[in-house]
Amino acid sequence: MRGTTMEEIERPYDGCGKCLLGVRRLSRVKAATTSPERQREDVLTAAAAIGGHIIDWADDWEVSGATDPMARPKLGPWLRDERGKYDGRCGCWC
Repeated sequence: MRGTTMEEIERPYDGCGKCLLGVRRLSRVKAATTSPERQREDVLTAAAAIGGHIIDWADDWEVSGATDPMARPKLGPWLRDERGKYDGRCGCWC
């Protein structure tokens, strides 16, 4: 089944209709946190569950959850169609 190995879950845009942008956010990154890794695994698992794949990551670290998504440094350009094509977003809204 396609999209079940890490190499297949993270691959470039191919127009398959399930090319997803991986979205992660964390207000404060600390040395002791494992949240970025947990979020990555959760996003990859969710993408694989629907047969999708992650084409790129919009990782906004040290960004408040109150920040308008359009103003987020990494996610905003994707939402404004400045970064390229994608079919949807898959993320952790932490």
